[in-house]
Amino acid sequence: MTPKEERIEQVKNKIAESKNELKASNQNAPLVVAIVGIVLMLIGVIFIAGFGIGFIIVLLAVVWSYSKSQEATKLKAEIFQYEGELYNIEKEP
Repeated sequence: MTPKEERIEQVKNKIAESKNELKASNQNAPLVVAIVGIVLMLIGVIFIAGFGIGFIIVLLAVVWSYSKSQEATKLKAEIFQYEGELYNIEKEP
């Protein structure tokens, strides 16, 4: 295998790893936590403490979702960079 083919394989592996990480970064978990928080808030109308705990859980779910979104954006940029690198390597003589 030539050095060029080895670099191509390395970049393809990096792309595959990043795509797998992107798939693994599940966005459903923060949504489930937010729903639990909303349910606690609705139940909390009867019990004041439940409302406060539910509100805190919803806020934490929003922060968690934002951080996962930032992670996904970073991974997409990484994939884009690797694809550009792969294109440049393939165009080399």
